[in-house]
Amino acid sequence: MPIPVYIRPLTLKSQAVYSYTFRKNLPLFRWLMGLSYFKYDKAEKMLYTEAKEEILDFIEIASMGKLLINKSNLHRNFVIQAQNAPVSGLARVEVPKYRFEIKVTVKSAVMENVSYYLLATDHVNKCKEILSSLEIVHFNRKLSVFLMPMLEVNILKLLNAVKGKVLVSLYQHVKLQSLFLQSCLWNQTYDADVVVPPGYLKHLKAKNYSPNTIQNYYGSFFTYLYYCKTIAIDAEDVSPEQVNDIVLKIASCNGHCTNTTHMMINAVLYFYKNVLNKPEYKNQVHRPQKEKALPKVIAKEEIEKILNSCTNLKHKTMLSLLYACGLRAGELINLKVSDVDSKRMVIVIVKGKGYKDRTVMLSEKLLEKLKEYYTLYKPRTYLFEGQYHDQYSVSSLRQVLAEACKKAGYKQKATLHWLRHSFATHLLEAGTDIRYIQQLLGHSSSKTTEIYTYVSTKHISKIKSPLNSLNI
Repeated sequence: MPIPVYIRPLTLKSQAVYSYTFRKNLPLFRWLMGLSYFKYDKAEKMLYTEAKEEILDFIEIASMGKLLINKSNLHRNFVIQAQNAPVSGLARVEVPKYRFEIKVTVKSAVMENVSYYLLATDHVNKCKEILSSLEIVHFNRKLSVFLMPMLEVNILKLLNAVKGKVLVSLYQHVKLQSLFLQSCLWNQTYDADVVVPPGYLKHLKAKNYSPNTIQNYYGSFFTYLYYCKTIAIDAEDVSPEQVNDIVLKIASCNGHCTNTTHMMINAVLYFYKNVLNKPEYKNQVHRPQKEKALPKVIAKEEIEKILNSCTNLKHKTMLSLLYACGLRAGELINLKVSDVDSKRMVIVIVKGKGYKDRTVMLSEKLLEKLKEYYTLYKPRTYLFEGQYHDQYSVSSLRQVLAEACKKAGYKQKATLHWLRHSFATHLLEAGTDIRYIQQLLGHSSSKTTEIYTYVSTKHISKIKSPLNSLNI
């Protein structure tokens, strides 16, 4: 697979240059530095060359197809100038953040039939000083934790009382109903007086966007509003041309990949199109062309090793189910015991991506594993539960896969989604009709599923190279 390298035009010490960004790769960095064109600015931590497109052509040829040069930012009549930057060169666009030394984790607890928020911390004495003025918080010496009545408004009071001093995080089983309160948790780390219009969050929730999408939109839009404020522009009065310049400036300065840039454009456009009711912005804001990266696939033999390396039955069952049914990680942890229909030999996926229901097959081998797992763990509501009988977390699931890959000797840094890609590709190679694969994956368009035809090696490996006919 070619390694994507992103090119950004900018001005460094009054000279037009190209900056090069790619994922951490020491051999690639050393190879580029070995070319006479490249220089490295230690102050800016930036790899760059002169702003000449023939250099890009040379790199592409010299890499012999191992690099994919992304030039989407080069032809937009936009050169980054580091205005009022403390050092020469490129200045990142970042919202100032607090530096926290104290962290408090909010958990839920029931004591004497009364529900409380339990505040756990390793800095009890310092928290006593900070929380002393907050009457709703009481210290429990026996448990060495702080307690406050379980009302969401109390979390808001807590955030206001410890702003800039203590980082408040929610334990995975604590769920909030208020979207505004969730946004307060998201931006508690920001040391900036920026207000996201309340209609923005309400509109996203009304459209039934997923919690992850809302959080990603909020973070991108917050950064956009902050930058508008730093250059003294009212976000509501920004023209489509200015939106182009601002988004491209942020993306270029921060080294955003194409997908992250698209996320910011979506978040910003949502404000103008839906909240301010300006649909004309959609056709006037430009997007960088997406690179056509192929999905990562793990060979069947490697997946067998990874699954067999799991000594924990729950872990093995979870990873087996991901691969056996092509599920997304969020779909797996949302599965309930009642979603498994052993009589019809199917599993019902309720409210998958896009809030769409679908049905996937339940293999006999997987059913055996699930029965063995159920007998041992006896889950109550969710099929896979955490230590407090709450929903299992995606982060824990990632750790399970990472540990399994390490034990199996699989050296690539695999992701949970690779199991889904492998499921689709292996079905295709086995001769399964692509329309059935589309249905199993829950894709709205067959074009999304067709990407796996480019990964499948079933037919490509059978094509004979013309080299075979040469007498060499």
